[in-house]
Amino acid sequence: MMKVKLPKILILALMGLLLILPGCSGKPAPETKSQSVQPLPAVPQTDPAKAAESEKFFVQGLKLYEQYEYREAVASFDKAIAADPANTKVYTAKGIALCFEGDYAGGIALIQKTLDSKPGYVPALYDMAMAYKLQNQLDQSLYWFEQTIKGDPKNTWSYYGIATIYADKGKTQESLKYLKKAIELDSGAKARAKEPDHFAAMRKLAEFQALVK
Repeated sequence: MMKVKLPKILILALMGLLLILPGCSGKPAPETKSQSVQPLPAVPQTDPAKAAESEKFFVQGLKLYEQYEYREAVASFDKAIAADPANTKVYTAKGIALCFEGDYAGGIALIQKTLDSKPGYVPALYDMAMAYKLQNQLDQSLYWFEQTIKGDPKNTWSYYGIATIYADKGKTQESLKYLKKAIELDSGAKARAKEPDHFAAMRKLAEFQALVK
């Protein structure tokens, strides 16, 4: 049989066509848009009744916490979480209550859980400051009080907390500066300043007496 010799230019053209066709080049065909884009999973919707139940137990827990009934507060916060685990503000509330009960590791973990889902959430920042203050870890507490003030420049009790820390460190002028700011924001800080031992070494100072009179 007579062989037909194809022109070189035609041979090159045929080879190029084979490389372009899917499956002929040895490489997998590129995914189409419909193959590569997957639909996002549906976000579960919280049952409104459960959300309302969670909020009820949360408020109940806060009232118990304010009455220093920490164990009972934790029980209410647990009910709030059970009703709606997505109610993330409950975790920090339970966390600081646990810290007052002496469970610092467990409490801080829960406060951090709220911050992980709601970075910059002021109540959680304040709770973290208090959690470290309860352990007398003053530098860490100071840091978190400062973060609280960044989030809420009018957060009275963060200024007050910083004032007590500086008083404990023997830094009188810094303490007076923050105590003055706390009292300017809320005169109720005057009564508080007269009670704790933090300011014992400062009580006879004219500047201190002028602030709390």
